[in-house]
Amino acid sequence: RSRGLGDVYKRQVYSFSAALLDKDEPWKVLKRGASYLLSPQEYYELVGDTDAVTFPCANLVDADTGRICIYYGCADTCTALAFTTVDDVMDFLDNNSQV
Repeated sequence: RSRGLGDVYKRQVYSFSAALLDKDEPWKVLKRGASYLLSPQEYYELVGDTDAVTFPCANLVDADTGRICIYYGCADTCTALAFTTVDDVMDFLDNNSQV
């Protein structure tokens, strides 16, 4: 019996992390998170058209405050908004980089 991709997706968890690229040569990865910044935890991230999925859609950075707003998709059903700071992300990369 063959199975569709839906069966494959049901066994996966999709999360996202961060990376720091070289300003002048952006194809060079300077740091890459070894763990996830955000992974499915909340009900709306765990249950939907595709369960256990979070994926970044867009982000906004306030240069004056360093605040980052991350818009992300949840379970292929809705969009959510998470907040962090540049300092927190850089600290995360400094302590969790696999590069």
